[in-house]
Amino acid sequence: MARLFSPRVDARSETVITLEVNGLTRLFGDDKAVADQLCRAAADAGLGPVHVGVAATRTTAILCAAARAGVTVVPAGEEAAVLAPLPLRMLEVFLPIPASRSPRRSPATLEERSLAKAGNPSILSVLSRWGVRTLGQLAALPAIELSGRIGQEGLRWRALARGEDIGPLVPTREDESFDATTELEWPIEGLEPLSFVLGGVLDPLCQRLERRDRGAAVLHLHLRLVTKDTHTRTLQLPGAMRDAKVLRTLLLLDLESHQPPAGVDRVTVVIDPTPGRIVQESLLTRALPAPEQVSTLLARLGALMGDTRCGSPALVDSHRPGAFAMVPFRVPETRTPLVAPQVGARHAVPLRRSLGSPRPPTACLRRFRFPIPARVLIDHNRPIVVNTDRPGLSGGRVHACAGPWRTSGEWWKTTKTQGASGVEALRGLAGWNRDEWDVALGDGGLYRIFEDRDSGRWFVEAVVD
Repeated sequence: MARLFSPRVDARSETVITLEVNGLTRLFGDDKAVADQLCRAAADAGLGPVHVGVAATRTTAILCAAARAGVTVVPAGEEAAVLAPLPLRMLEVFLPIPASRSPRRSPATLEERSLAKAGNPSILSVLSRWGVRTLGQLAALPAIELSGRIGQEGLRWRALARGEDIGPLVPTREDESFDATTELEWPIEGLEPLSFVLGGVLDPLCQRLERRDRGAAVLHLHLRLVTKDTHTRTLQLPGAMRDAKVLRTLLLLDLESHQPPAGVDRVTVVIDPTPGRIVQESLLTRALPAPEQVSTLLARLGALMGDTRCGSPALVDSHRPGAFAMVPFRVPETRTPLVAPQVGARHAVPLRRSLGSPRPPTACLRRFRFPIPARVLIDHNRPIVVNTDRPGLSGGRVHACAGPWRTSGEWWKTTKTQGASGVEALRGLAGWNRDEWDVALGDGGLYRIFEDRDSGRWFVEAVVD
């Protein structure tokens, strides 16, 4: 509704909206007339009571609208005098708003970042304990003493109490949908003709994304079939991207494993936008691969191996040996901070050394994805000889051993299958019941072996590097 009066509208929250009314006199009249028409329009729209403040600064207008009912027009130059009697708690309207409740989808503006720095509720409580009760009392505090006690945040609150704006008005962008549809004269089958259609749909969409400094976060593809059904595919992209060729390649790779069951007569692409990606590469660290390259690689692997077999491993709440879950791969946003070499150092310090003292060497247990069957000779309940048929794994007499460590779990999944604790247990199809040993062979090999107590078979689970 506010955009009906002015194109420059800033939606700070769901209840606080600021709009610029300069130049609207010829359309609506003076400031009082504009405010009255805003109230009437809100009432006609069923928005309930609306309080409007009109002033030369946005801060004064917001505070007046929050403190007084109806319409309040503040003459220019009288902002501080009008705000002086207002209670200090009125400044809570400028406290930071959680991102989930904010209607703004664009990156934070300079004013929002400044307010976020100043938006510490504890500072208002400190001012209240000092005996500051009104905005006039806060505005009258000396700037030097206030900054010396609570820092620059105190000066920002003082400026707000005086009705001063911290930053310019940055209009909130309207929600813009990024979708395109192409009606085909004749149904098409196969990925090759569909590739040309997707290219014609994605090119203008990506150009719009570039003009709006946006990137695609989620890609939706809706294919209407000749059977009147809709074949829908959704791609979660690991990072914001707007390269039409890359997006088309990702869709085609996904369709290779999820082909539409019939001919297609309409193609619709919908993009969920996200702010454009800003990358500042470092001269001291190796650059991360671009999200476009990672997405294409994952799409090719997914088409070759399956969607559930590609991604990032994640820990699961289980004691099952080797248990993990596969989650979608995401490009990490944070990077390890670097320590700059000290200025004036007599000798240059290598960057790798400046990252910290070297860690002491530790043993690394390299697990096999599936345990390797082994032949183990037992003497007095201890392994004395270990042999396998796997090339590259040494075998021989056990020089030293430690164990056993008995582990078991998920007994309700135990089946009568031979070797269930070996392969099926890793797949989560059966429970496990094993005795684990760490053995050192005479030739220097160090292995972790275990005995499946249900079947009596031995396996090599890992090797120690």
